[in-house]
Amino acid sequence: MAADLLPPLSYTEIELESYQVSGWVLADAAPHWHEGKAAFHATVVDGSELEWDLWVPKAEADRHGRIEALRRAVDKLDRGRFKSFL
Repeated sequence: MAADLLPPLSYTEIELESYQVSGWVLADAAPHWHEGKAAFHATVVDGSELEWDLWVPKAEADRHGRIEALRRAVDKLDRGRFKSFL
């Protein structure tokens, strides 16, 4: 069936861009489902042209809903990115 071909978790480009921090863009690599980590993965580029991995675990989407899980993942990445510069 066609539903079996869909990844367990995915986001549209518009959804991803809506929750990105101002100044961030999606990298050229296509966002995708990562079976081994049971998570959605996208690479984002910040305003300094540094690439960062955005991971949205399926378990978080199941627990909080897919959009809230995306928001939390972006917040977590932003905090981690900031701390890496301290």
